[in-house]
Amino acid sequence: MAAAFTEAWLALTGALRLARGDPRGLACFDPSIDGFWHSFRAMLLCYPLYLILLSFPVQLGPPEPIDEFRLFAVESIRFVVAWVAFPLLVLPLVDWLGRGNRFLGFITVYNWCQVPQTVLFAIVALVGATGLLSTDAILICDLVVGLGALVYGWYITRVALALGGGRAALVILADVALATLLTHVSMAMY
Repeated sequence: MAAAFTEAWLALTGALRLARGDPRGLACFDPSIDGFWHSFRAMLLCYPLYLILLSFPVQLGPPEPIDEFRLFAVESIRFVVAWVAFPLLVLPLVDWLGRGNRFLGFITVYNWCQVPQTVLFAIVALVGATGLLSTDAILICDLVVGLGALVYGWYITRVALALGGGRAALVILADVALATLLTHVSMAMY
């Protein structure tokens, strides 16, 4: 248990260093097969934050009546599928880019770096729930955090896979396409 806590603490430290643009943050991650599998623990940290996002959506109009149990069930499944599908989607892309030897380390970094991003989105949702900001202000905050997350993901991809900016953007494009597809599928189910 202590080893798992230490590993998570070190990985989150690395994620924050990378968020500041410090590529030395990569040294905080275990790029081995064990580190790869352990990085999925980040999903356990993100899930409660994801539930916050689901609980406090930005309403652009009157709320539509939905079955909340179904919403949370579908979105929970979507959450897990996204975490599992991304590595499967990018493995052939990373191989095609000639960086297959860096795949385990990349996914390890990418997984742990989801935690600070999800924290920021949850903060925006909670601020939105307070009613202190208008819907437009919350949407702008959400957009800024979303754009920041894309840049952060691009930077992580660039340094972890040692790619140029355009090639790193291909990996992020695959992530965005996957997220868009899963969002459309899940929304059709409730």
